[in-house]
Amino acid sequence: MRIDMITLFPEMFAGPFGASITKRAVEKGILDIHFTNFRDYSFDKHRHVDDSPFGGGAGMVLKPEPMYRAVRAVLEETAMHAASRRVLIMDPAGPVFTQAKAKELASYEQLVFICGHYEGIDERFIDECVDEEISIGDFVMTGGEIPAMAVADAVCRLVPGV
Repeated sequence: MRIDMITLFPEMFAGPFGASITKRAVEKGILDIHFTNFRDYSFDKHRHVDDSPFGGGAGMVLKPEPMYRAVRAVLEETAMHAASRRVLIMDPAGPVFTQAKAKELASYEQLVFICGHYEGIDERFIDECVDEEISIGDFVMTGGEIPAMAVADAVCRLVPGV
């Protein structure tokens, strides 16, 4: 199974994915985990990825353009998995993650997790690029990285050989 994490903070994943069962599964070639920093897909000189909400309001949202380019790059690079992949976004407003959902996701060849930050992600990006929103509970966290780690860990445990 291939797992892609699209995030502003790829360094957050080193601990959980660099130890224990997940690390051994990667070393055996059962899991293939990749990290993409969507800041690398911003084209302004300061590499901005945030902007004011399109419809107004407080706070900042992630701009759709860098995220779209990052997701497209991952999907094009992994076109061989197109028939069996899901693009997921971690969102406290989404359906709550369950063991049944973990079993379903373990059946895919590739999972692409999009880890948001700030006040949210531009809805146009979600409509265009995301297959499914998933929540780990009705609370707000700093970003989507920790929820993505939790979901990925639960799914990976169900992959044969892990």
